[in-house]
Amino acid sequence: MTNRLRLPPLNAIRTFEAAGRHGNFSKAAAELNVTPGAVSRQIKVLEDHLGISLFVRTPSDVRITRHGQLYLLSVQEALARLEASTQEIIVQTAAQPLRIWGSRFFIQLWLIPRLSLYYADYPDQEVEITSLLSSEPMPPEVDVGFRFGNGVWPGMRAHYLTGLDLIPVCSPEYLSRSAPLHAPEDLANHALLHNIVGSDHWRLWYQASGAQPRELKRRIVCTSADVAYNSAIEGLGVALGRKGFIERDIEAGRLTTPLKFSMKAEGAFYLVYHDRDPLPGRLLQFRRWILEQIQGSERV
Repeated sequence: MTNRLRLPPLNAIRTFEAAGRHGNFSKAAAELNVTPGAVSRQIKVLEDHLGISLFVRTPSDVRITRHGQLYLLSVQEALARLEASTQEIIVQTAAQPLRIWGSRFFIQLWLIPRLSLYYADYPDQEVEITSLLSSEPMPPEVDVGFRFGNGVWPGMRAHYLTGLDLIPVCSPEYLSRSAPLHAPEDLANHALLHNIVGSDHWRLWYQASGAQPRELKRRIVCTSADVAYNSAIEGLGVALGRKGFIERDIEAGRLTTPLKFSMKAEGAFYLVYHDRDPLPGRLLQFRRWILEQIQGSERV
């Protein structure tokens, strides 16, 4: 086994670098906040360790030797690498906010109600949330996002979260003042809330239920799924809710499901992030947490 070379004391190295850079013990002492005598002693420690003279001392000044100049270049290069590595590791491990982006529907109806559970597990992790249409490009500075689709996006890694199981929902108040709603055919007497993004969902639901299409009493088109959903809560009509998202509002009495037939639609919600390494610890932490939450909700 080869014996490792015993390195000189770091304090002596730091003192030598300052003295060599200034070419003066007094200036090095002022920088290090010590006495010139302390600088001289640390240089002597280093010279004894190396077995060479680093400075020529005269009654009026000191002058670095040829060996000292060569060693100074190596020391400065090594300290620069150490400083850069230290700065890099500090930046990587510093507490930075977890930047979350993506589907308004998923964030508002799935993530926000569970965010207190995340904070309970990770109370020191700051979170920044931006909710947009998940069809928009994910900004490069974002850590993690939620997208709806087929799970394939160039330059992204994706983890399946939940599918799309659609069922009619409306508020109990709306149901109490509207025509009876006991079968899919009865929907013709109600205002149906459509989502532009999923504009074909009602037609597909009708088709899957086996109901015969009839002329609708009223059709209200909303700009997004969350607008249609909130409109149903406000009593404007009947929307197609997504199982896995509606349960809290049903338990709270804000929504009800008058028709029990549900339809599985194409697409799913995915957890996504940029395909790059290394992944920050805050992302890995959140990924582990949300996948555990999804698995737990599936067992309920």
